[in-house]
Amino acid sequence: MTIPDIVIVALIGTILFLVKKHIDLYGSYNLLDKYNQKILSEISKTKTEAREKTSEMASKTTQKNVRQSTLFLKIKKIVSSLDPQDICSTVFDLLEKELDSKKACILIADSKSKFFTVLASRGFSVEEESAVSITSHEQSLIGLAIRSNIVIDIRSIEKEQTFRALVGKGQVKTVMASPIHYSKTGGIMGVLNICDREANDYSNDDKNLFNMVSSILEVALNNSLLYENQLEESEKRALETEKVKEIFGKYVSSQIMDEILNSKDALELGGVNRKITIMAADIRGFTKMSEVLKPQEIVAMLNDYFSVMTEIVNMNYGTVDKFIGDAIMVLFGAPVKTDKDAFNALRTALEMQDAIKIFEEKWRDIRGEKWEFSIGIGINTGEVVVGNLGSSSRMEYTAIGDNVNVAFRVESIAPGGSILITESFYAEVRNNVVVEKLQPVNVKGREQPVQIYKVKGLK
Repeated sequence: MTIPDIVIVALIGTILFLVKKHIDLYGSYNLLDKYNQKILSEISKTKTEAREKTSEMASKTTQKNVRQSTLFLKIKKIVSSLDPQDICSTVFDLLEKELDSKKACILIADSKSKFFTVLASRGFSVEEESAVSITSHEQSLIGLAIRSNIVIDIRSIEKEQTFRALVGKGQVKTVMASPIHYSKTGGIMGVLNICDREANDYSNDDKNLFNMVSSILEVALNNSLLYENQLEESEKRALETEKVKEIFGKYVSSQIMDEILNSKDALELGGVNRKITIMAADIRGFTKMSEVLKPQEIVAMLNDYFSVMTEIVNMNYGTVDKFIGDAIMVLFGAPVKTDKDAFNALRTALEMQDAIKIFEEKWRDIRGEKWEFSIGIGINTGEVVVGNLGSSSRMEYTAIGDNVNVAFRVESIAPGGSILITESFYAEVRNNVVVEKLQPVNVKGREQPVQIYKVKGLK
């Protein structure tokens, strides 16, 4: 064999070797590819299973969150309401949704009879509700819950030989029952009772939820009861205040009454210096009237007269200080001060004189044509002491001082049908009144004469 032949044979062998190696390598690649495909398939399967599990978990989490949100909203509605019927209705909705309770009731204890009757129910007829009247002595699961003051559930009771005979007994059936307590005393206010459920069994979570609902109901009913008591107390106080006003208003002016009722210091003895206007009015010829009229007639006439005058004073923001026999003392600027106290006093005096004419006509129809009735009015402005005078057991809101005496002295010289005013009062109303200046008069208790004016009318 020649060298070329040897080279050719070697070359062919090399080619065959390389071909074999290529075939072997291709087979290895093919096995590796199959292996890779298998791994990829398993990875894909694992991812799919993971996604399904994640989706399932997310769905369960969403459902749980929705349930918790719904539960939270219902609980919030229960505790935020003050209406017992609204509270009970929401509780029944929650029990029906979460515990499949189709029939339930909330019993409430009567404080006097100690009987438990239906406050609200779900699944009861009107006749069933009205027929329920339970005591703590009733041989039933509700009776046991009341006596033992603990939460009762039928599954636990059925395991107890001692109380098993109570199952199904009593006026209402019981699956779960929980006492509701007063927050202040701890005494039993009522009982939350599930009478029937759609499902035959229940879990510990269901029992825990029932306990939570009964606790929330207890808080809500106590809040409702507190609100109701506060409302009743408020209404009671309002009625008492109105009664006090009705009675007290017959003795003092509305302004004085309001000050006494609204001010904590209003019933303290003492007074303050204040510039006010004092008006005094007196019936002329009252002594002669008293000789003609019977006592009952005098009282009737004075009551009629004082009613008319008081109405005029009140309309003009004055305060009737007191009645002195047939005289009236009126204050303007105490206890309540305004910017128009002097003018209000002037208008009051003029309206009183106008009203007397009508009053006189009325009593002429009763006493005859010769009947006459007139009043004299005196008005003064000045510093006085106003406040509560007297003792701790008997006091009177009034004004005292020299300027009060001046008002009465001026009134004493005023002819019937006239209004006399002092210089100090005239200074307050000079822009609103037409007057006739009179001679100064001597007033008891003062050395200097007092300048007076006779009121003619308003400008």
